[in-house]
Amino acid sequence: MNDIARLIVTSIIWIAVMSALMAMLLSDSGAMASADSDTVFKVVLTLAAAATLSTGAIWAARPGSSQQQTTDVTRLAKPKRMGRTRIERLVEALDDDEIYDLEALLLARNEEHRDSANHF
Repeated sequence: MNDIARLIVTSIIWIAVMSALMAMLLSDSGAMASADSDTVFKVVLTLAAAATLSTGAIWAARPGSSQQQTTDVTRLAKPKRMGRTRIERLVEALDDDEIYDLEALLLARNEEHRDSANHF
């Protein structure tokens, strides 16, 4: 997940928490209308903690960390046991941008091959 996506998800989380708090605290007939200050504080603290933990989990996730674990397992396992070719393991180790670049390269080469075959 890139930084812009993380920022968007973080904004959504905090906007949702703030909206929920505003709806609960500003409503005259809601569940929090007759709550005492200790209960209000506990609810606000719980929602803020949940939003903080969610935000931390989003920003702590490293890009490619799950991919790195897969690469480590692939490197440790014997290729014959895994039943995959070297190319399959190589493609699995690529991130999304590298896969798109590879697809574009293969499509361009395929078109060049078709064009050269049509000239004869």
